[in-house]
Amino acid sequence: MNTTTGIDVLTDLIDAVNRHDLDALVGQFADDVHSQTPAHPARSFVGSDQVRRNWSQILGSIADLHATVVASTSAPDEQSGGEAVWAELAFDGHRPDGAPWHMRGVTINRVVGGQITAVQFYLEPLDQAAVDVGASIRESVGSAGAASPAGAAR
Repeated sequence: MNTTTGIDVLTDLIDAVNRHDLDALVGQFADDVHSQTPAHPARSFVGSDQVRRNWSQILGSIADLHATVVASTSAPDEQSGGEAVWAELAFDGHRPDGAPWHMRGVTINRVVGGQITAVQFYLEPLDQAAVDVGASIRESVGSAGAASPAGAAR
């Protein structure tokens, strides 16, 4: 019986990232891991071979990559029969051209038998632009004008 907790798996994963240990990192994932990126469905995939290709490219490009768990929690997961581990993560480093590289967000990891069997990514590059919330919403909804107050006549 495997007594490794989901938080142990998360800790081992982040340690492997920070050591740039590709084999240990990939070893945290089941061979048939299901990876989903709900905001970007075309980025979803199945299999630890793709995990290896992705992280090989990341570690090969961001030589000073450092990952931090900002916050995490776990709970029994009826969907997988294991644990769901929620992790708020920060990734920092520099691209080969010297430009800063930052990712922020959350992952939801389904951990069964000491390995991640499924993961949902809600990670995005850190927005370096000075765009306020109003401009961001207008861009998102395709509106150039100001919003009407709630309940205003149309």
